[in-house]
Amino acid sequence: MPKKKLKSIIYGVGLFLIFLTVQSRSEFRVDIGNKDVSSWWGGHVILKDNKLFKIKDHAGKPLENISETVNLDDIGKIIFYALPSSPSSKTFEDGPLPSPWNHSAVGNLPRGGSVTVKKGSVLVETSSPDRNAEYSSFYTAYRPLPKFDSHITTRISRIDTYEQETKSGIMIRKSIDPESETVFLALSHRRPASIHYTVDGTTISKSDPRNNSRPGHWIRLTRQKGKITGYVSADGNFWRELMSFSDNMGDSAIACIVGQGRKPRRKWATVFDHLSIGTIKELGTQKIMEPKIALIDGTIFHSPIESATKSLIKLGGLNKGKVIPALTISRIEFNHPIDGKFDKFLDGQRNGVLLSGGDFFECDLTSILRNENGIEMNCNSSLFGNKTFDLSGAVDAMVFRPAGKKAPPGQKFTIITWQGGRIYGNNLRLNENGISIDTIRLRTQKIPLNQIKSITKNIQI
Repeated sequence: MPKKKLKSIIYGVGLFLIFLTVQSRSEFRVDIGNKDVSSWWGGHVILKDNKLFKIKDHAGKPLENISETVNLDDIGKIIFYALPSSPSSKTFEDGPLPSPWNHSAVGNLPRGGSVTVKKGSVLVETSSPDRNAEYSSFYTAYRPLPKFDSHITTRISRIDTYEQETKSGIMIRKSIDPESETVFLALSHRRPASIHYTVDGTTISKSDPRNNSRPGHWIRLTRQKGKITGYVSADGNFWRELMSFSDNMGDSAIACIVGQGRKPRRKWATVFDHLSIGTIKELGTQKIMEPKIALIDGTIFHSPIESATKSLIKLGGLNKGKVIPALTISRIEFNHPIDGKFDKFLDGQRNGVLLSGGDFFECDLTSILRNENGIEMNCNSSLFGNKTFDLSGAVDAMVFRPAGKKAPPGQKFTIITWQGGRIYGNNLRLNENGISIDTIRLRTQKIPLNQIKSITKNIQI
């Protein structure tokens, strides 16, 4: 065999083997500009061996030489395209819910109910209990939960009654018995999302203080690490935690979708979309809505807050162990994005609390503490004294002072994240998961590629 042909075959086999090793890795479609952004290259890259390899053009055609890498020192800007969203649930065929689903009334419902699938949506039709009967009766579709850490997730698209006490939603129950231990996460037209834990006839409840979680929202219950936790989401992407309860239900626990309420003389339906039940591993990493913290130098990052005093903010999550001086913070947004009509409250000219109802309460931060009910903030007002607010919903933002609008001097790069973060820093480099960058206040930050919207080299003046 000719030497040239043999070399060609070896090169082709090598190329094939490289593609086999990268097929399981995430591809990122990007536009890359040179130092002065006078020319651009577009296509697909992968992260492998702490290098960004160019593997395809924009049309998805493989490049002949996929050993070519992206040199971060030579780029002026990298723009990442949004990743396609993956299917969030199984689609059911029209008709009855398949096995292992069952359905029945729980408690006394003389006219019963029904469960059907239409165009992928699950309709739970419910009747009312007798006028003087105990109100807790309801109609449900239910099935066993996976044996391991698990979840039930759905979007409630419609509730066909505006009756005051209606609560349609999802449950995790010890059994179908009416007296069973239960965690119930519910939506209603007349009230915000609420979560209820019932055991031995006693119920503990909490409503969503944000007060906007009506039908059209997503709800989720997770069963993990000895706790059952309720979450609410406006878009099915970022989730807010409502409350957790101890999990003592054992292997017999079931997941339920529920319609509960009164509508005299006729039945009414609740429409459940994107219904999904599975393990936490199948669910993947949850995107929890973390506080959005803006520093006075213009940096914006997202991080849980463990606690705070008047002078220091103690961070959690990926920033666990890091402390930010309160004097360096411009504002903290606990719910985002915030409607633009409130920009005048967020510019830092007044310090205080923007409440979820839209009111602005002028005060100074005293402390932030976690307790059994979640995370609470205490602040002091010269007019109203000490006030306590629930940070899981009652507060949209805490405002301290104005923030810078330009990159701080000496910071070579700016990273913008899909969640709205803005990180300034130097010494940009690749690691096994994404990008590392050295910052002034947060030390080294590691940002996965799937969270990055753009990377820009700042023009030094």
